[in-house]
Amino acid sequence: MNMQTHQFNDAAAFNFVIAQAYTINPRAYETKFPELPWNELVFVDTSAPEWTPGIVTFISSTAGAARWYSGGAKDVPKADVTMDKVQNAVHMAAIGYGYDLEEVGQAQLLGMNLGTRKATAARRAYNEFMWNVTQVGDAAKGLNGLINQSGVTAGTAPADGTGSVTTWFDAGGNPTKTPAQILRDFNSVVIGTYIGSNTVEMIDTVLLPFEVLAWLGVTPISDTNSETILSYIMRNNFYTQQTGRQLTIRGVLGLDTAGAGSTRRMVGYANREDVVSLHLPMPHRFLPVYQDGPTNFEVPGIFRTGGVDVQRPGAFRYLDGI
Repeated sequence: MNMQTHQFNDAAAFNFVIAQAYTINPRAYETKFPELPWNELVFVDTSAPEWTPGIVTFISSTAGAARWYSGGAKDVPKADVTMDKVQNAVHMAAIGYGYDLEEVGQAQLLGMNLGTRKATAARRAYNEFMWNVTQVGDAAKGLNGLINQSGVTAGTAPADGTGSVTTWFDAGGNPTKTPAQILRDFNSVVIGTYIGSNTVEMIDTVLLPFEVLAWLGVTPISDTNSETILSYIMRNNFYTQQTGRQLTIRGVLGLDTAGAGSTRRMVGYANREDVVSLHLPMPHRFLPVYQDGPTNFEVPGIFRTGGVDVQRPGAFRYLDGI
């Protein structure tokens, strides 16, 4: 009896995985995840060197005021500029993918390409990680997100709803405040930011708990007016009245218990580069393939971020208890 022996070719398998990765990785980066738009909630700054240990941000402010002056006087009023420095450390994180010998061998035998699902899953995990960092930061790394910055002014909605509550609706979805009261609470964040900064700052973005946004979007103003409270707010908010532009209102996770006493929180801020940014010196990248043991081929993925950095806290405001 003749017996034919087949010997596995390590080099051929390794080269096959490398060639496949050149096709798989770009396709994974092309996959969009519109339900995790963390890069739309804040300006993403990738300008720092990839391996920088930290980001130094200089925050400047002006001082001084003009006043009446006599031509013979010597005490000319002077303006001045103050400068503060804030340093944020940059941290590395990782997510990659891999294939085992069986997957590679079968693909070669059948003349098929390796699937992109693992690379896409790694890319998805990166987006989920950055979504969480953008929203809530990471306590272990000392990072805060958009919804829990320590230097932001936080207030509580007035307790003048049904039964002296601060909330806009109860557990059953029944309104506990009138549309006018809700609009007042909503505008207090926008107006408070504007007046509190001596009319310098104007927020253009509001983040709400998904439950609140959904309730506003389906609840009519009254039994005789089918317009939703959300539509009413979109037309009558202070930002739109002042600028003629539409206010951005989005729902995000984590706001249901982000407020004082684990209450629902509303976040208002100016989504501009000079106000708040997310430091990402090294966006996610896949590294070259390497063989990790006799039957495994790994494709590491790494990235480095310094988290959310608020340069102008005066353009931020929280409202709790909604």
